[in-house]
Amino acid sequence: MLRLYKALRPASGYHTDQPPNTSKHTAELFAEVRDNGRILDNTRCVLGGTDILEAEISLAKMFEDPVLRSYKMHIQRWPRDVDLKKGLLSGLWNDLKTVVSARDASIMDITGSGIPAREFLEVLEGAEDGHESAAIRWAVALGDDERLVLQLQGLPATAALLNGKPSFKR
Repeated sequence: MLRLYKALRPASGYHTDQPPNTSKHTAELFAEVRDNGRILDNTRCVLGGTDILEAEISLAKMFEDPVLRSYKMHIQRWPRDVDLKKGLLSGLWNDLKTVVSARDASIMDITGSGIPAREFLEVLEGAEDGHESAAIRWAVALGDDERLVLQLQGLPATAALLNGKPSFKR
């Protein structure tokens, strides 16, 4: 869970500001607000903090193949390294294959034993119904308690397809 730090405040040069790093996780939203209360398109959300973010998701949410459904993915990332696009509260979609190949995520089986990246990529290529695709991205959202939360989102499609669709860009 991220702590909201001064969501709206007057700040000149806000494109280069950084959130304070005195808390475990912080998010600072920089926005220009018109007199009528509308936010302009050049908003920016900056993440920071002293602890590494960790996310673990079941691949059963993205794949139909029974072997792939039995795996889970674990990601660790410094908040400052989560790349959110200017004007949006989300990053670009990245193919799961690319993320695992780059060793930015680790794959585990149901018991928590690590699966070598090469073995996972071979299973991904040889799935029952042909090649399986999935993409993930980071996004800041408003939680049920009306606080900012950072989500790792995933969909069963290629990053090229998702990044090319206007409805999936936000």
